[in-house]
Amino acid sequence: MKSKTDAKLVVVMSKHFRKLLQIDRKETACHGVTLSQHYVIDALNRKNELTMNELSQEIGLAMSTLTRIVDGLVRNGYINRFPSECDRRKVCVILTDDGKELANNLAQCSQAFWAQVLASIPDEKKRDMVESFKLLNEALDSTDNACDKESNCYVTAKKRQPKSGGMIC
Repeated sequence: MKSKTDAKLVVVMSKHFRKLLQIDRKETACHGVTLSQHYVIDALNRKNELTMNELSQEIGLAMSTLTRIVDGLVRNGYINRFPSECDRRKVCVILTDDGKELANNLAQCSQAFWAQVLASIPDEKKRDMVESFKLLNEALDSTDNACDKESNCYVTAKKRQPKSGGMIC
Protein backbone atom coordinates (compact mmCIF):
# COMPACT_ATOMS: atom_id res chain seq x y z
CA MET A 1 0.00 0.00 0.00
CA LYS A 2 1.21 3.45 -0.82
CA SER A 3 -0.46 5.24 2.07
CA LYS A 4 -2.77 4.95 5.03
CA THR A 5 -5.52 6.36 2.81
CA ASP A 6 -5.01 3.49 0.35
CA ALA A 7 -5.21 0.98 3.20
CA LYS A 8 -8.44 2.58 4.50
CA LEU A 9 -9.90 2.59 1.01
CA VAL A 10 -9.16 -1.12 0.61
CA VAL A 11 -10.98 -1.85 3.89
CA VAL A 12 -13.99 0.28 2.92
CA MET A 13 -14.21 -1.26 -0.57
CA SER A 14 -13.88 -4.80 0.80
CA LYS A 15 -16.70 -4.20 3.28
CA HIS A 16 -18.79 -2.62 0.53
CA PHE A 17 -18.32 -5.55 -1.86
CA ARG A 18 -19.03 -8.14 0.86
CA LYS A 19 -22.20 -6.28 1.90
CA LEU A 20 -23.44 -6.11 -1.70
CA LEU A 21 -22.73 -9.81 -2.18
CA GLN A 22 -24.66 -10.66 0.99
CA ILE A 23 -27.60 -8.54 -0.14
CA ASP A 24 -27.56 -10.12 -3.61
CA ARG A 25 -27.53 -13.62 -2.10
CA LYS A 26 -30.44 -12.86 0.25
CA GLU A 27 -32.46 -11.23 -2.53
CA THR A 28 -32.03 -14.11 -4.95
CA ALA A 29 -32.68 -16.71 -2.26
CA CYS A 30 -36.09 -15.10 -1.69
CA HIS A 31 -36.88 -15.98 -5.30
CA GLY A 32 -35.62 -19.55 -5.03
CA VAL A 33 -32.46 -19.18 -7.11
CA THR A 34 -28.76 -18.96 -6.38
CA LEU A 35 -26.68 -15.88 -7.12
CA SER A 36 -25.06 -17.64 -10.09
CA GLN A 37 -28.47 -18.59 -11.44
CA HIS A 38 -29.54 -14.95 -11.02
CA TYR A 39 -26.54 -13.83 -13.12
CA VAL A 40 -27.50 -16.28 -15.87
CA ILE A 41 -31.14 -15.18 -15.83
CA ASP A 42 -30.15 -11.51 -15.85
CA ALA A 43 -27.75 -11.98 -18.77
CA LEU A 44 -30.37 -13.82 -20.81
CA ASN A 45 -32.98 -11.21 -19.95
CA ARG A 46 -30.67 -8.46 -21.25
CA LYS A 47 -29.32 -10.31 -24.30
CA ASN A 48 -32.29 -12.56 -25.14
CA GLU A 49 -30.68 -15.59 -26.82
CA LEU A 50 -27.04 -16.57 -26.28
CA THR A 51 -24.84 -19.52 -27.07
CA MET A 52 -23.36 -21.25 -24.05
CA ASN A 53 -19.94 -19.83 -25.01
CA GLU A 54 -21.33 -16.29 -25.21
CA LEU A 55 -23.09 -16.74 -21.87
CA SER A 56 -19.89 -18.08 -20.31
CA GLN A 57 -18.01 -14.97 -21.45
CA GLU A 58 -20.83 -12.63 -20.45
CA ILE A 59 -20.91 -13.74 -16.81
CA GLY A 60 -17.32 -14.91 -16.45
CA LEU A 61 -17.89 -18.53 -15.49
CA ALA A 62 -16.14 -21.66 -16.71
CA MET A 63 -18.17 -23.75 -19.14
CA SER A 64 -18.39 -26.72 -16.76
CA THR A 65 -19.75 -24.51 -13.97
CA LEU A 66 -22.16 -22.78 -16.33
CA THR A 67 -23.43 -26.12 -17.66
CA ARG A 68 -24.37 -27.23 -14.12
CA ILE A 69 -26.14 -23.93 -13.46
CA VAL A 70 -28.03 -24.05 -16.77
CA ASP A 71 -28.99 -27.71 -16.14
CA GLY A 72 -30.75 -26.65 -12.93
CA LEU A 73 -32.49 -23.73 -14.61
CA VAL A 74 -33.68 -26.01 -17.44
CA ARG A 75 -35.00 -28.53 -14.87
CA ASN A 76 -36.86 -25.72 -13.09
CA GLY A 77 -38.41 -24.52 -16.35
CA TYR A 78 -36.68 -21.13 -16.49
CA ILE A 79 -34.47 -21.76 -19.55
CA ASN A 80 -34.75 -23.64 -22.83
CA ARG A 81 -31.59 -25.12 -24.33
CA PHE A 82 -31.39 -26.06 -28.02
CA PRO A 83 -28.88 -26.54 -30.85
CA SER A 84 -28.07 -23.45 -32.91
CA GLU A 85 -29.77 -23.28 -36.31
CA CYS A 86 -26.60 -21.82 -37.88
CA ASP A 87 -24.07 -24.20 -36.32
CA ARG A 88 -25.35 -27.46 -34.81
CA ARG A 89 -22.16 -27.73 -32.71
CA LYS A 90 -23.24 -24.69 -30.69
CA VAL A 91 -25.86 -24.81 -27.97
CA CYS A 92 -28.17 -21.82 -27.44
CA VAL A 93 -30.12 -20.85 -24.35
CA ILE A 94 -33.12 -18.59 -23.94
CA LEU A 95 -35.50 -17.72 -21.10
CA THR A 96 -38.89 -19.41 -20.99
CA ASP A 97 -41.99 -17.40 -20.07
CA ASP A 98 -41.49 -18.47 -16.44
CA GLY A 99 -37.83 -17.39 -16.71
CA LYS A 100 -38.86 -13.97 -18.07
CA GLU A 101 -41.33 -13.56 -15.21
CA LEU A 102 -38.63 -14.46 -12.68
CA ALA A 103 -36.18 -12.05 -14.35
CA ASN A 104 -38.77 -9.26 -14.12
CA ASN A 105 -39.45 -10.03 -10.45
CA LEU A 106 -35.73 -10.00 -9.67
CA ALA A 107 -35.28 -6.70 -11.55
CA GLN A 108 -38.25 -5.07 -9.75
CA CYS A 109 -36.89 -6.08 -6.34
CA SER A 110 -33.44 -4.80 -7.25
CA GLN A 111 -34.84 -1.48 -8.48
CA ALA A 112 -36.89 -1.06 -5.30
CA PHE A 113 -33.85 -1.84 -3.15
CA TRP A 114 -31.60 0.63 -4.99
CA ALA A 115 -34.29 3.32 -4.93
CA GLN A 116 -34.42 2.98 -1.15
CA VAL A 117 -30.62 3.09 -0.83
CA LEU A 118 -30.20 6.05 -3.18
CA ALA A 119 -32.98 8.02 -1.48
CA SER A 120 -30.77 8.27 1.61
CA ILE A 121 -27.82 9.77 -0.30
CA PRO A 122 -27.82 13.52 -1.03
CA ASP A 123 -27.89 14.38 -4.75
CA GLU A 124 -24.60 16.32 -4.65
CA LYS A 125 -22.86 13.25 -3.18
CA LYS A 126 -24.33 11.00 -5.89
CA ARG A 127 -22.49 12.98 -8.58
CA ASP A 128 -19.21 12.46 -6.72
CA MET A 129 -19.99 8.77 -6.34
CA VAL A 130 -20.60 8.38 -10.08
CA GLU A 131 -17.15 9.79 -10.82
CA SER A 132 -15.53 7.68 -8.10
CA PHE A 133 -17.16 4.49 -9.36
CA LYS A 134 -16.09 5.29 -12.92
CA LEU A 135 -12.49 5.59 -11.70
CA LEU A 136 -12.80 2.36 -9.75
CA ASN A 137 -14.21 0.51 -12.77
CA GLU A 138 -11.38 1.79 -14.97
CA ALA A 139 -8.84 0.65 -12.38
CA LEU A 140 -10.50 -2.78 -12.13
CA ASP A 141 -10.58 -3.07 -15.93
CA SER A 142 -6.84 -2.39 -16.03
CA THR A 143 -6.05 -5.47 -13.92
CA ASP A 144 -6.06 -9.16 -14.62
CA ASN A 145 -7.24 -11.44 -11.83
CA ALA A 146 -4.97 -14.29 -12.90
CA CYS A 147 -3.40 -16.31 -10.13
CA ASP A 148 0.30 -17.07 -10.44
CA LYS A 149 0.93 -19.71 -7.79
CA GLU A 150 4.74 -19.45 -8.04
CA SER A 151 4.88 -15.76 -7.13
CA ASN A 152 1.70 -15.93 -5.02
CA CYS A 153 0.55 -12.84 -6.91
CA TYR A 154 -3.16 -12.69 -7.61
CA VAL A 155 -3.58 -9.43 -9.49
CA THR A 156 -1.31 -8.12 -12.21
CA ALA A 157 -1.54 -4.93 -14.21
CA LYS A 158 -2.53 -5.58 -17.81
CA LYS A 159 -0.98 -2.41 -19.19
CA ARG A 160 2.36 -2.60 -17.37
CA GLN A 161 3.65 -6.12 -18.02
CA PRO A 162 7.45 -6.22 -17.75
CA LYS A 163 9.41 -7.12 -20.86
CA SER A 164 11.11 -10.00 -19.05
CA GLY A 165 7.77 -11.78 -18.72
CA GLY A 166 7.75 -11.61 -14.91
CA MET A 167 4.79 -10.68 -12.80
CA ILE A 168 4.13 -7.21 -11.40
CA CYS A 169 2.57 -7.27 -7.95
